[in-house]
Amino acid sequence: MPPSLSPTRIGSAPCVAVFGGCGGAGASTLAAGLARSALHSGRAVVLVDGDPLGGGLETILADDLSAGRHRSEQQGSSGLSLLTCARPDGTPIPPESMGHALTAMAPEAELVIVDLPRALADSTRLAAAYATHSLLIAPVAERTLVSAHRLLTQLGSLGPRPGLVARLPCRDLLSPQRLAELLRLPLSGVLKAGRDRSAVHRASLDRFCSRFVDSLFGLVTA
Repeated sequence: MPPSLSPTRIGSAPCVAVFGGCGGAGASTLAAGLARSALHSGRAVVLVDGDPLGGGLETILADDLSAGRHRSEQQGSSGLSLLTCARPDGTPIPPESMGHALTAMAPEAELVIVDLPRALADSTRLAAAYATHSLLIAPVAERTLVSAHRLLTQLGSLGPRPGLVARLPCRDLLSPQRLAELLRLPLSGVLKAGRDRSAVHRASLDRFCSRFVDSLFGLVTA
C-alpha cells in the first residue's frame, strides 16, 4: 500500500475494523451489532461496508437506519450513517475511495466501524491501518483455525492486533480459549448460537456489542 494513500486521522473517534475468520463467520452481523449498540447508546456512528461483494447491511439495519435518521433530526447529534462500497462487478475498492469513506464524516462521528473482506486489497489494508481497534469473529472449529491463521499472517503487524470473538458451538474438541491461544489473539468475547445453531444468538450478540462499545469510551458494564 503506497504511504501516500494512508488517510490522515481526523477527529478522535475510535475506528473498529471487523474481519471474518472464514467465509460466513458473521463479520457483517458483528459490525451491524456494534453499530446498533452505539446508536442505541445515543452516539453518532458511521458504518462502512468495505466489501466490494458486500451488500445487505442496510437490510440488517433497516429499522435502525430509520431510527437513526429520526434521532439525528430530533437530537442533532446521535444517528447512524451507512456508507457502502459494494461494486456490481466485484472489483477491488480503490484505496482513495476507502480513504474518503473513512474520513468524510469523521468530524461528526463518535465511532467508525468498518466491515472488511478477507481479501487484503490495498483498500482493506488501508482501513486496517487506519483502525484503532480490530475484531476477528470466528466459529470454534479447526477449519476456522487454518483460515484465520492465513488471514492473520497476511495482516502481519498492520493495524492493531485483533481481538477474537468466538462463535459457539464448539467443534473438533476446541474451546474458545484454546482457539484464541492457537491464533495468539486475546479472547474478546464468546457468542452463543441461536436455536438452529447456524446463526448467532441475538441477545448474546447484543450483550457483547454493548460491553465492547462501552469499553471504547471508558465505561464498564456488568
